Amino acid sequence: TSHGTKNLLRTMHECNARRNVGEDESSAAGAQQTLERSISEYTPARHRALIAMRCCVSKRPFNMVQDPHYVEEVQLLRPGTSIPSPITVSRDVNLIYEEGSKLVKEYFSV
Repeated sequence: TSHGTKNLLRTMHECNARRNVGEDESSAAGAQQTLERSISEYTPARHRALIAMRCCVSKRPFNMVQDPHYVEEVQLLRPGTSIPSPITVSRDVNLIYEEGSKLVKEYFSV
């Protein structure tokens, strides 16, 4: 009905005003595209950081990256992705610890 469409459009305009989004279609489309781009994109560095954090936070062994099911999952989600070795994961965890401890030391030295 035209009454339902009118309510939908009114609500959309109110929402756009609250979010400071322009009223023309190109602005709304741009806002959606910006939102999509804010979702993290794959990089090898992010992948390695995520693996290192998973090992630390979830108490997983570094060799979990060699688990056939993990390898299959990664290949399913992003075919052709290179998975770091357990030695690389260990080095990444140590680096994160070393750099993080410097920040903690600096924080408490004030």
